[in-house]
Amino acid sequence: MKQIKWLEKNFELMILAVMLVVMSCLSFANVIMRYCFHNALSWSDEVCCYCLALSAFFALPCAVRLGVSIKVDTFTTMIPKSAQKILGLICDVVMVVFLCWLLKGTFEIISNAAQVNQASPALGIPIANIYSAMAFGIALGIVRYIQLIYRVLTNKTDEKEDK
Repeated sequence: MKQIKWLEKNFELMILAVMLVVMSCLSFANVIMRYCFHNALSWSDEVCCYCLALSAFFALPCAVRLGVSIKVDTFTTMIPKSAQKILGLICDVVMVVFLCWLLKGTFEIISNAAQVNQASPALGIPIANIYSAMAFGIALGIVRYIQLIYRVLTNKTDEKEDK
């Protein structure tokens, strides 16, 4: 149970860390190949590009989980704490609705990419698979927002849940 709790807290961070290591190692290897052996890896730039793009979709649930999403709090600091909580919940619900809409659009894009059987140029990976990772990141964002809404409604914090 302890491992599941750890994984629940750190899943997105682990994915982001792996993507960062992959991007760093491949970029370094490509520089070495290009300047020492005069022969660059044709596929490493594509992998780095996909890792960078997908990291944004995995950073979303991570930011929600850690509570570090971008907010304009000028207005909210001027209202009472109880109203701040309600306004925060409304914003979180709006984000869930927006992410559901975004997920629906992503499924349409995945379907279109699968129908035309489009593949990446260097590696030949089906583009639908890459888009599926986007959908997974957005779905994780929805889950994290629902968890956040639940914690706010039940007045639970991470410290209380750990004990």
